[in-house]
Amino acid sequence: MKTIGILTHYQVHNHGAILQMHGLYRTLEKLGFSPRVLTYRKDFSFIDEKLHNKYTLSFKSIPFYIGYLKEQGIAKTLFNFKKHKLLNNFKQSHYCFQSLQAQTLDYAVVGSDEVFSLEAGVNIMMYGHTVPAKIMFSYAASFGQTDMKRIGDKHCTALVSSGLKTFKAISVRDEASANTVKSLTGLTAQICFDPVLLYGFEKELQKTVYNTPRQPYLVVYAYDSRLNEPAEVIPIKTFARKYGLAIISPGFYHKWADENLNVTPLELLQVVKHAKYVITDTFHGSVMSLLLNTPFAVKVRNSNVNKIDFLLNSMGEIHQKLTDFTQLESVIMRPINWEAINQNIQRLRIEGLAYLRGILDE
Repeated sequence: MKTIGILTHYQVHNHGAILQMHGLYRTLEKLGFSPRVLTYRKDFSFIDEKLHNKYTLSFKSIPFYIGYLKEQGIAKTLFNFKKHKLLNNFKQSHYCFQSLQAQTLDYAVVGSDEVFSLEAGVNIMMYGHTVPAKIMFSYAASFGQTDMKRIGDKHCTALVSSGLKTFKAISVRDEASANTVKSLTGLTAQICFDPVLLYGFEKELQKTVYNTPRQPYLVVYAYDSRLNEPAEVIPIKTFARKYGLAIISPGFYHKWADENLNVTPLELLQVVKHAKYVITDTFHGSVMSLLLNTPFAVKVRNSNVNKIDFLLNSMGEIHQKLTDFTQLESVIMRPINWEAINQNIQRLRIEGLAYLRGILDE
């Protein structure tokens, strides 16, 4: 069986990032390959030292986490400590990990998520440099908010361009990333589905058991540093009270929610599936809602406008973007043509699988 390495942000404790990794990993298994999640030392050259200490655990991290405890409180700190342990255990039990330089691979795939981003630092392996693989390609990769100006300002144009030109094929997940690839290399990248939608999780949804709240509820899915302003919280609470819904925050801690749930990524899918509504400001919060046909509203921010706009546009006539929380009820109650959404998902899933087979069947 041929081996294939996956280069992605495997270290992050983010359910969306793990779900996309799971989707690509299991899809490659279904295509007859033996996947490995490749481990590497991540570069943080472009962020300040205080934040750097958050991501590189050492004695220097101690002041950061003491400050975090004082600022955020014990409840949120304990929640995130348990989350860290839960997600680490999940990853170790579900995936095979291998050092980037452990052995030569038949294939290496970069993706998905913002693997081409230069926001934190320069991870040269994401552009194919130093990767011991016979064939390199990407699947649904993204530059995130990294544009040609930032690439130039960080003096990385030659590095990124020369690496991408060695790829057998390049796939991205949004139009902005495709335009960046074109500018850097002159090559046309194929736009493909995020692996969460590509894979579909049908087997996992049937097998995963999780006792979701008995009371009807809405899900708030947002990083714990966001959706905390009164202008956001008050309309959400007002809407929930009007319709007799509990406010559930799975995966992230919001002290104003009725319940904060520490769940595995697969349990999160069950929570979203059985929710009455989802309120999110994330890409994968939108992806999960679309996949599971759960009515939703998404607050679009400067940091994610490229990927969310393209995602919603690829689904057809869908208008779930929220620019002001005074619009919450009218946006989230808009009828969604789920039949058309599901047809688009099936069509784009076929295209994504065809892209992968075109590379891996040779």
